[in-house]
Amino acid sequence: MRRLVLTVSAFVLVAVVVVAAQPPLPPPAPGTLPLVPPKPAGPVPPAPPLAQPEFGAPPPARPVVPPAPADVPLSRFLQLADFPATTQDSVNAALRGATWMSRMHQPHGRFYYGYNPTLRQTMAGDHDLKQARTALAMAQSARFSGDKTQAAIASQTILVLLASTKAAAGDPNCRVPVQLSIACNRVAFAALVAMAIYEAPNATDTDTDDAERLCEFIRRQLRPDGSVHYTDGPTDVPTQIDPAGVNEYPGLALHALAVSNRARPAEWKKEAVKKGVMHYAELFRTKPHAMLAATVVPAATELYLQTKLNEMAVAAFEMSDWLCALQIPVTDPRVPQWVGGFRTVANGHSTDTPAGAAETGLFVQCLACAYQLNRFTPDLNRGRKYKSAVTASAQFLCALQFTEANTAHFENTFRASRLIGGFYLSPTDGNLRTDATACAVTGLLGYLSSGAEHY
Repeated sequence: MRRLVLTVSAFVLVAVVVVAAQPPLPPPAPGTLPLVPPKPAGPVPPAPPLAQPEFGAPPPARPVVPPAPADVPLSRFLQLADFPATTQDSVNAALRGATWMSRMHQPHGRFYYGYNPTLRQTMAGDHDLKQARTALAMAQSARFSGDKTQAAIASQTILVLLASTKAAAGDPNCRVPVQLSIACNRVAFAALVAMAIYEAPNATDTDTDDAERLCEFIRRQLRPDGSVHYTDGPTDVPTQIDPAGVNEYPGLALHALAVSNRARPAEWKKEAVKKGVMHYAELFRTKPHAMLAATVVPAATELYLQTKLNEMAVAAFEMSDWLCALQIPVTDPRVPQWVGGFRTVANGHSTDTPAGAAETGLFVQCLACAYQLNRFTPDLNRGRKYKSAVTASAQFLCALQFTEANTAHFENTFRASRLIGGFYLSPTDGNLRTDATACAVTGLLGYLSSGAEHY
């Protein structure tokens, strides 16, 4: 028994010696919380339940725009929450649309024609006029956001499209589109490519020279009465060969000349645009058409901003007032889901079916020009009408875009790579086409620079 007690005592003594030999623990670092927090003075409120994200849904987008250099228009919207809801939607929609167009760009410089989400495959077809329209929108977006990738994409596509032109016989200062107008209207093609060059933020003097040569081709299509001869044969009657073309191609030509005059002023350009606007304003009075207004009003506005010619403002207001009458108002109980859209006209009568994304984008651009013009010739009643109309139409246009919210039923990778950002053709057609998204982006960028984007 004595031996057992001695053994236990020896073990205890050894343990005490070992513990005493250990170095003291260092003091806690300043500001370090104790391992056991102090007991709260009052009752602890229950923790809020964690929000469960919808299955397959990506994280919500941050309500801010990406950083932008101070010298680009996007920098005005860095504090996006300070702007009206429609402006916030329009900024995000324009940026998403441009990103979608970038994804549709191919290595050889052309854009995919379109995409069918149901079949999950690209749409067959291609058209130089639609390629030029998309290049213009991409150049405008690059100028708006300062995105160098988008600027490079626009420049590459412009070079590819310029390869479809050639020097006129005996005149190196004029470039003529190669394709016949029956396949791709030459006047409209030259106008869109020229405007894309003028809008491109990285355009060189050589590029501008090419744009001027395209405008020289347009100059040769002008007639003494102010009309634009938009078919190939010198003795053709354009309205007989292509009756629908009169509502779109001449306006694009006049707009290109007006933009060209801003870049490189020339007296003949001002006179051509002035006579052209007056000619088609008179035609509009006898045969009004939404696309005629949508293409001529930007030309009239551009020339007015340069010259302050009152005739340009009068013509633009007349066409824009007529276009406003086609808009579906919030008080219409028949189609409340299409408020802000524009009724189409068939056989001289308006229908309840709204125009698609491509046409609506051009209508938004038209009304944005009219609102901007009214700021120089103030009319309070007209200003309120235009601001209400362009804001409602921009909101309608934003609703035609595929976003995270309305594509949750698609697989994540597929919708992120193919759908999000594209504007589908109409409220009843979910297919995507690059030129439709291009027109939508052009319209929204026009709205964001008109002054109507503010409260």
